[in-house]
Amino acid sequence: MFTKKNSIKYQLSNDFKSALRHFTYYYTNGTLTNVIGDDTLLKDIDYREDLKEEASLVEQAYAIFTNTIEIDANGKVLNQTHAMTRAAQWIRFVCKSKNDAYKVEPAFEDWELELY
Repeated sequence: MFTKKNSIKYQLSNDFKSALRHFTYYYTNGTLTNVIGDDTLLKDIDYREDLKEEASLVEQAYAIFTNTIEIDANGKVLNQTHAMTRAAQWIRFVCKSKNDAYKVEPAFEDWELELY
């Protein structure tokens, strides 16, 4: 049996929940490029179709989003667009054609790719 001393509970902030919901909406709607401010990153890539059978690649995009998002002490999201952009860079990287020379800049760091 487990007992807790000093039972402190934390919840995700409403701002983070909103950021995650928006990321999910734009990803599943196919309009992620509209909110990251770079209409060329995912141009002509039907990532929803390309990734519909690749759950682990989608899981990685969510990991990148949640690993790179920054939240202040009050739960306010500080860099939603950056987190979405990093996830979009992963999507572009895994959906690129064989002749596409796209490279993620800056390259992903190990902590950005970590799955928990």
